[in-house]
Amino acid sequence: MSVKHSADLAAAAQAALDAAVRTGEPQWAALQAEISPCDALAAFEASEAPDRFYWERPAEGRSIAAFGRAGAIEAEGEERFAEASERAERLFARLHVFGQGAPAAAGPFLVGGFAFANAASTEPHWRDFPTSRLVLPEVTLTVAEGRSWCTLVRSVQPTQPVQSGTRAREICDELRAGLDEVGRSLANRSLIDASTAPIAEAGGPPDYHACADRTHAEYRAQVEAALREIADGGFEKVVLARSISLREEGDYDPCALLDTLRRTHPSCAVFAVARPGVVFLGATPECLVRLVDGRVETASVAGSAPRGRSPEEDFEFGRQLQESKKEQSEHAFVVRALCDALAPHCDALEVRESPRLMRLPDIQHLETPITGHLRARRSILEVLGSVHPTPAIAGAPREAALDWLNRNENLDRGWYSGPIGFADSEGGGEFYAALRAAVLRGNEARLFAGAGIVDGSDPEAELRETRLKLRAMLAPLMEI
Repeated sequence: MSVKHSADLAAAAQAALDAAVRTGEPQWAALQAEISPCDALAAFEASEAPDRFYWERPAEGRSIAAFGRAGAIEAEGEERFAEASERAERLFARLHVFGQGAPAAAGPFLVGGFAFANAASTEPHWRDFPTSRLVLPEVTLTVAEGRSWCTLVRSVQPTQPVQSGTRAREICDELRAGLDEVGRSLANRSLIDASTAPIAEAGGPPDYHACADRTHAEYRAQVEAALREIADGGFEKVVLARSISLREEGDYDPCALLDTLRRTHPSCAVFAVARPGVVFLGATPECLVRLVDGRVETASVAGSAPRGRSPEEDFEFGRQLQESKKEQSEHAFVVRALCDALAPHCDALEVRESPRLMRLPDIQHLETPITGHLRARRSILEVLGSVHPTPAIAGAPREAALDWLNRNENLDRGWYSGPIGFADSEGGGEFYAALRAAVLRGNEARLFAGAGIVDGSDPEAELRETRLKLRAMLAPLMEI
């Protein structure tokens, strides 16, 4: 790979240095270049950086692999989304980008996510995931529009003006060298395909140990308690989650799992956030907010049914789902809440008249897309703060449902069901709810799933729904 227009690159590095000297604040210099076609997951696997991020929407042919940390934003408390938005805007204002013809889809990005709750987690498996964490990666590889791009970022510290010319040349050399290194590391990386990889022989049958966080009877009792609260007028809906711990003899392979997920769940967003020794990953169907050029997109995904064993049975399950008053009611809560959250930010919203079916491998949902245009400039993080948590992951009304969950769910969700995704320098980006997810640490995995409880819910049926959702991660993790 080669970098053209070196004078422009030097000018960008010099601009970053001049700003650092003028303001006394660190700046960032970034280089963007088109590279040979690559597989973002192969790049994610190859990196040994302590911070790594992976994102792919297989059906749209778009993927991101990011690693290293040039900067980071962490925020806590009830104002964490607003604080993250303000800090992101200040960070991007100090980012000086050079790149010839790179599309907006190439970045640069802040990548990461948010916990479900405002309060910090106390469980050991979430100790590396604060309530909010967005990272400016040192290296970002993006596959979009049939092309591959690389963005490299280096921090620029304030220096003496007399030294700035020398330092500008050093930054250029660092960026060029970084680009060459990325090229070499990708040259021998082939597409990952777990479906063709041989299954390792361990000398005996696979040995897995699974443990649920509560008994089936306890979960059903919690559903019954929620139904009593609904009958008493405490709230209209609550989403009750549970978790399962799974342990095997050897360490889990997160990249093999991600490859399986992107092949089996092409309509979902397949994601991973890796910290030292731990990876949070999954394949989620639920878009919270996508913002591009002022156009906001979201979707209500609520109401569930199993997939059929034959086309006829599958059709029948889908028909019953679309005609169920109970499922329609649960779905309507989410549509109404999303519209109420977006209305202050948007002009007239476009809402599909009736929900359509979203079919996944083991489960099907009702889905209603919602779109609108911002009436004033807002960042995706600001909009996200209005939307999260939706009734699809918490309940309705929001505060009453959250209060009940704090007292009764007995589960530290961490980043499960929190927003995960990326934000760009124009205030856009996309975030999904981190569902169908697991956190992997060595040979241990913690899986999560929830079900929406409304008037008319059946405790046994809600338990079965969580089983269906857990299968998305259980099957590829166990591979038996």
